[in-house]
Parts: sequence; structure tokens; C-alpha cells
Amino acid sequence: MGCLALPRNPEGHVLLVEKIYQKAEGNPRPWGMVGGSANANETLHNALCREFEEETGIVIGTPGRLLVFDYVPARRYAEGYNFVFDTPVLATDTKITLPAGELSDCRFVPPGELDQYMSDHGVRRARAVLKAMEEDTFIELEDGHPVT
Repeated sequence: MGCLALPRNPEGHVLLVEKIYQKAEGNPRPWGMVGGSANANETLHNALCREFEEETGIVIGTPGRLLVFDYVPARRYAEGYNFVFDTPVLATDTKITLPAGELSDCRFVPPGELDQYMSDHGVRRARAVLKAMEEDTFIELEDGHPVT
């Protein structure tokens, strides 16, 4: 189970992280959301808080509401269930500490530029998250596509 967040700054830009393993695999767009997998017997909220702190050095306390659920079938990686939560808005000059060996960079990106950084699936998921924030709703996805 993946616990993810798409933090934003006051200008509405979203924080993306560059994943070293994606770069090593030759992915031309190795950026993604903050977060990772829940451990055994770990709640989703605890997993998100832990992953957020591990990947950014920022303690967020209790995550906001669940924005998006995205089921990803097994393909190149294992089958996954991804939960994306809201988080507090971060100041643009927030000090971010990346974990060595896992992430190589981070930056706030305007939503219109997501396709320059993220995979097609990542862009679909991120746009759903932004829509859920804007419309104060919850969105269910399958492989990044809305469930109808």
C-alpha cells in the first residue's frame, strides 16, 4: 500500500521529488509524489507521516483528508493500492532534507508542467489529486484513470 502526498506552496505549485531508482532505470521523467509504502501493521496516516518526514525532513503531524485512491495492477512492479492524502501548504522557502541514496532532487512545479517531470500515470494521478482538492471531493482511480 502506497501512502502519498502532493504538497503545494502558496502559489499552487506542487512539490515533486526525483527518484534515484527511476533515473537508474533510464526513466526520462523520474519525478513523483512524496511518500512510499506502508510497513506491516502500520496505519495509512502513520505511514504517510513517516514517509513524508523521511523524504523531506518535515514533520506534518496528522495528514489531511484522503483525496485519491488509485489501484495499480501488476505490470512491471507489484500490484498496488495507493492512497493520496492532503497535507499542509508549505512555504516556498521551506527547508527540505532529501534522503541520500533514495531521492536526488526536489522542486515546486507549476501544475501545467507536470508532464515534463512525471510519467503519464503520475500526471493522471496528480491531476486527479489537484481536482479533488479544488472540488473538495474524493476520486477513485484505476491505473490513474477515473473509475466510472
